[in-house]
Amino acid sequence: MYVGHWPHLCGEDTVARIMWSVAAALVPAAVAAGYFFGIRAYLHIGLAVASAVVAEAVITHLRLGRMTVGNGSAVVTGLLVAFCLPAQARWFVPIVAAAVAIGIAKHCFGGLGYNIWNPALVGRAFVHISFPTDMNPSVYPVLRSGHFLKDLGTAVQKSLPAGVDAWTGPSPMKVLKGLTDGQVTVDRLRATVEEHLPSLWKMLSGNIGGSIGETSALLLLIGAVFLIIRGWVRWQIPVAYLATVAVGALVLPLQVAGDGRAVVEAGWHPILTAAPDLAARYVAYHLLGGGLMLGALYMATDMVTTPITHRGMLVFGAGCGLLTILIRLYGGYPEAVCYSILLMNTATPLIDRWTQARLFGHPR
Repeated sequence: MYVGHWPHLCGEDTVARIMWSVAAALVPAAVAAGYFFGIRAYLHIGLAVASAVVAEAVITHLRLGRMTVGNGSAVVTGLLVAFCLPAQARWFVPIVAAAVAIGIAKHCFGGLGYNIWNPALVGRAFVHISFPTDMNPSVYPVLRSGHFLKDLGTAVQKSLPAGVDAWTGPSPMKVLKGLTDGQVTVDRLRATVEEHLPSLWKMLSGNIGGSIGETSALLLLIGAVFLIIRGWVRWQIPVAYLATVAVGALVLPLQVAGDGRAVVEAGWHPILTAAPDLAARYVAYHLLGGGLMLGALYMATDMVTTPITHRGMLVFGAGCGLLTILIRLYGGYPEAVCYSILLMNTATPLIDRWTQARLFGHPR
């Protein structure tokens, strides 16, 4: 009996159908990016997608003698790359990031289905190292409503004075990072959270400082729910990721200063605080801030670079969450989603090996 090459079971879903559906799920967040950050957000998205598509077309033509841009994978990579960039990054940053994502992270390992790391995150990591001032601005912009083509500003909870189009300030993650340096007393924690962080509704809607595609947690969640219902994204990874970050933020101590002195004397444990509302807000800011929602819902769930078993997915998500919260609280960088996922991508073969059922006659 002759048995042909796999796959032997075929479903209705194709690579193109899945990829274009993922791209469609990202459209609401892309539209919101322009609303909050202005036309520069659309410029970055257009440049990143164009760079990814061109790189994909050229490389596949040279490697395979044909072009595979029609399957939509390059478009998804370009969108995710753009979503990771601040609006004020220079115009060439999305071009470089997308080209690295496609040319190095994807095709140097054999193309779609063979890459070890998430291509968009590799591109993001490359430009973060190469252009740190573009990727780590001291302030982030958010526009006032109705000023799509105006100058850029930022998000704080206060209303804008009359005649002002926008204003600037730090991202929520930088404010949270400032709480970890041992300079804030316990008594000042609540005031810092209330005065320097936006409302939870703004965190959900996206009217906050940050990269252009990662701020609107609500729209990202809506798109992800659609993909989960369709069966193209498994719930295990995002749930394990977000739950681990929440538990870690709740139980891990935050270094605080003594009474008015800039010396670390104790750790503030949110789970033990006498102000549960403050602890809940603190955990919510960790969940809704930075690139956590984008990473947990769209990047950590990449089919190629994540485990294939349900147990493996839970381990993978928990590992991403643990690394993220540890770096946020005790590392030197306010955001850790990118490198946490890349590190766990590296561990995916090992996770698969130890969570798959052992074949008879084969050692684990």
